[in-house]
Amino acid sequence: QKPGELDMIRRAGFRWVRMDFHWGGIERERGKYDFSAYDTLTADLEKSGLKALYILDYGNGLYDGGLSPHSDEGRAAFARWAAASAKHFAGRGILWEIWNEPNISFWKPKPDVTNYAALALATCKAIREAAPGEAIIGPATSLVDLKFIEPCFQAGLLQYWDAVSVHPYRQE
Repeated sequence: QKPGELDMIRRAGFRWVRMDFHWGGIERERGKYDFSAYDTLTADLEKSGLKALYILDYGNGLYDGGLSPHSDEGRAAFARWAAASAKHFAGRGILWEIWNEPNISFWKPKPDVTNYAALALATCKAIREAAPGEAIIGPATSLVDLKFIEPCFQAGLLQYWDAVSVHPYRQE
């Protein structure tokens, strides 16, 4: 971030900053997490009177060939990382969003609601166990994609999400 940028955001009337919380940048070695960049960002947001909405997202070259987590091992690793993240930052008012627009090209190699729902469910359960008071939202779909959202509900995610997020502004 640039000097004064967060204060400018706050003065403009914004209260939340939404950004990627990139798995591959935090877990560079299996099972070891470096939160230092986000420790600094989170502290800077707090000093500026802003809150964080961190998007738990994107593949990690250590698992599933860097694609979106689709194997049992990849989903478990993502869920462990997400739970460790929520626990590390617990009590700081962060909203944890599971993935960004998994119904379009951000889910690699192509959108797959079954794999997304399995990942989101494993991740929600892990976060609830590690940091039960943290807020979780999803699926952050591009547009109000009911064909993607409804299977997420049917998979049981409404038991874990504190809110349903969508991005109604995108044009395809």
